[in-house]
Amino acid sequence: MNAAPSVIVLACLLAWSAPAIAGAQEPVAGPAYVGADACQSCHQAIFTSWSQTKHARTISRLSKEQKEGGECIRCHVTGSPEQIARELGNPSQPNVQCEACHGPGSLHAADATVRTGIKKVPAASTCEGCHNDKSPKFHGFAYAAMVSFSHPVRK
Repeated sequence: MNAAPSVIVLACLLAWSAPAIAGAQEPVAGPAYVGADACQSCHQAIFTSWSQTKHARTISRLSKEQKEGGECIRCHVTGSPEQIARELGNPSQPNVQCEACHGPGSLHAADATVRTGIKKVPAASTCEGCHNDKSPKFHGFAYAAMVSFSHPVRK
């Protein structure tokens, strides 16, 4: 009997199980939230335009109780749902910054050719996640009519 097939099977099993034996591998780093300041150097005109909108000041519309309560703050800050829940009254990225609409931008900020996680034009559903009848100030929302207010200057 030839031992070669047994050796090949054993080698395959060892290769397959090596990560489990060695311990957990490092997770592949995905895009993370880095804040609007990371966008500013390449997108100055858009950053300046955004900084003059209500999105740039949304956190100031909340009371202390609303910031700590969790239900309102998710639409007034930027970050992953887990990050927002963890930070509540002390958000590291207050206001509706670039990434709240366009997605986490760490990979794009590090290399402008990388678009992983970035949506150039967010879907209407992204905006409607906050601009909806659950908001106490909601008076209707028309995505097509509002898009130009977000970025009157395009780059």
